[in-house]
Amino acid sequence: MLDDLCRALVYIRDHIHEHCPQADPNQIFLSGHSAGAHLISLLVLDKTHFQRHEYPSSSIRGVITMSGIYTLENPIHDSKYNIGNLIFRVLYSSNLRYPKGKTMFEYSPIEYIKENDELPPFLVMSARFDMGLEVDARRFVEKFRKYNYQVEYYIIGGMTTHGTIASKFSKNDAHRHFFTFIRQNIK
Repeated sequence: MLDDLCRALVYIRDHIHEHCPQADPNQIFLSGHSAGAHLISLLVLDKTHFQRHEYPSSSIRGVITMSGIYTLENPIHDSKYNIGNLIFRVLYSSNLRYPKGKTMFEYSPIEYIKENDELPPFLVMSARFDMGLEVDARRFVEKFRKYNYQVEYYIIGGMTTHGTIASKFSKNDAHRHFFTFIRQNIK
């Protein structure tokens, strides 16, 4: 799936001027919700995908995630033996097929945040009621901050849930943070 995302970015780079002549293919913002947030985070943080497709990571001006999953082993509590994490693994992770020799650890975006890397800015948003995933988002943000990377974190208030942070995007504060982030990071 990550290779498909890279191929889409290469296509955009190579063909965007056919559709929008004034567009700058070096001003790409990636955004995703839930599993989409997981995928774009992994794509940007694990550089092997961009390298394999000869896509310059410097073209990514920012990453915007909503209600993402950043640690597959224990996304909703610090202990992997927490009942919530066990249920998560049974319902969502146990049916995943990893390539030979790979584990869920290697598909956790948080594991690729390292010191002295060149990363685009991240905007991380959680819903007020986010099925416990706000715990994972805080850990993700803390790891960025540990290495002094540019990251913003917001919990979208009101009655916002894991689903409504995206489905009611225009009615909650997520849209305000989203567009402010883009305006601040576009060159």
